Amino acid sequence: MIPTCELQDRLVVRFESRMDTARCAEIATELRASLAASPVPVVFDLEQVDFVSSAFLRLCIYAHQQASGQGFQIVNAGPSVKRVFKIAGLDAMFKCE
Repeated sequence: MIPTCELQDRLVVRFESRMDTARCAEIATELRASLAASPVPVVFDLEQVDFVSSAFLRLCIYAHQQASGQGFQIVNAGPSVKRVFKIAGLDAMFKCE
């Protein structure tokens, strides 16, 4: 189960530790259901994340597409995580703070 909450008319999803391929596979169905059910902007909080894989980048792209009219944002990303988004060219697609 992934922690989610609605805060200030946003769906905030908090991730922990390593967002590797195995962990992303575990949460993908639940995350997609949460995103489909929420007609509000989506925020991925990565404060406790120290590693992201390409599988997590795919989840971010999916969330961005689902929330296109509402907005999608990544917050509390550490330097190493921000670097992965920059290398993948996704820093231009959506805001990563």
